[in-house]
Amino acid sequence: MLLQFSVENFRSIKDRAVLSMEASSDKEHSNNLVETNKEKVLKVASIFGANAAGKSNLFLALTAAIVTVKLSDKRQVGEPLFNIVPFMFDEESKNKPTEFEFVFIADGKKHVYGYSATAQRIITEYLYVYNSSRPSTIFERDENSDEVYKFTNATLKAKLKPLTERNTENKLFLATATAWNCEETRVPMMWLSNQINTYDTQYENLLSITGDMYEKDEDRSLRRFTNNILKEADINIADYRFESKDIPLDQLGQLGPVIIPKELGTAPEFKGKTYRIETLHNIEDENGNTSSYSLDMHNESKGTQSIFFLSPIIKRAFETGETLCIDEFDISLHPMLVSYLVKLFNTPEVNRANAQLIISSHTMTLLNLKELRRDQIYFIEKNQSTGTSELYSLDEFSPRTREDIRKAYLLGRYGSIPDIGEGDSLWE
Repeated sequence: MLLQFSVENFRSIKDRAVLSMEASSDKEHSNNLVETNKEKVLKVASIFGANAAGKSNLFLALTAAIVTVKLSDKRQVGEPLFNIVPFMFDEESKNKPTEFEFVFIADGKKHVYGYSATAQRIITEYLYVYNSSRPSTIFERDENSDEVYKFTNATLKAKLKPLTERNTENKLFLATATAWNCEETRVPMMWLSNQINTYDTQYENLLSITGDMYEKDEDRSLRRFTNNILKEADINIADYRFESKDIPLDQLGQLGPVIIPKELGTAPEFKGKTYRIETLHNIEDENGNTSSYSLDMHNESKGTQSIFFLSPIIKRAFETGETLCIDEFDISLHPMLVSYLVKLFNTPEVNRANAQLIISSHTMTLLNLKELRRDQIYFIEKNQSTGTSELYSLDEFSPRTREDIRKAYLLGRYGSIPDIGEGDSLWE
């Protein structure tokens, strides 16, 4: 489980921003947290803010940090890193590295992993594990130091030092060591590779991820799960038909909407896929007779598409305990439906593996202390004079449990709202 993510010097986030999933001393909504490894951890965090305040930049930071880890071992010498963009509005920051840090629990142990990087190379990197109440150092790396790699004991040094020769300045040692079967780095590497992921709600991007999941639904458990979510969301879809077809590269673009996975390589055997999805509706006529009709998924509402393609991701998270990070989670979704989906993650009987959901949202119904705890609500505000974004929690304001959070937010009590004009200067 994710305990904390921090980022510094990334896009509009100049100073260190910390998103903590560690629960405060708040006694409200005990179902909204889980106790693991002596840590009380939140299952949901929802981030609010004005347009262009920096919400998406936080999710882009998560994406950049995770993807850089995942693709590290595939990176060629001299190849730039993924989407590392510093704060560009002062001369000092744009020449400094971006810093990322994850604190998480994997295989029952607390880990701290972080690195700093420019678009060309890794500058620093470190990994600590808590085998007891105190952290133990697995390795530390500083490319600007005379001793680039440091290890705290002779056993680890004898094991890891030879692997440093196989690393390059644009690769993370965490990934390189794991690729050479280092047990000490395998658990955190696997968690960062598989147990935390970022998603957006664009139809094509979701289909590229979940199409394969629908295709391989041999036990029909995903079909049942999706149909049940659609039913509970009060959407009139009884079932669906799903077909896929491999498309050779030389035929791409000839057969309707084609999905090319983001891991597209240069291997000649690679094939794209085209999907055909039809929803089945049971419709009653004026005489009370019911007939079944099909509708192509492209003709369904964007909200229906979002729920359909989010369902496999949500189901997998409930089974594996994955941390889902979804920007603009509420696009095209009714506020009551957003609240319903968030509530699923806070319900122990549904979220049995203690999956986590981190979202950005404009849905005001979530600003409600009857649904979320104070430490589950975050705000991002941008200083328009300096161009910098600041992330902070509602818990810092200590509102009363019966306070109307939505009203207070709209009145500007917590900041993070746009300062909108009256329109009188449009023609000046």
